[in-house]
Amino acid sequence: MGEMESMGMTDNQYKDFVENFKEDLEELNEYKEANDEEGYKKKYNRIMERLEKSLKR
Repeated sequence: MGEMESMGMTDNQYKDFVENFKEDLEELNEYKEANDEEGYKKKYNRIMERLEKSLKR
């Protein structure tokens, strides 16, 4: 667990982060399967923005 502690996350926070990311990817896949290019692009951009913010902290 030393890796997570160095990121400032508890085990539960890390699990929540991973679960939320998984849900985002599932939603992104739903847009792709439905051929909803607009929804896909919006969701993809939101995911990337959130990841960029996380990396800058």
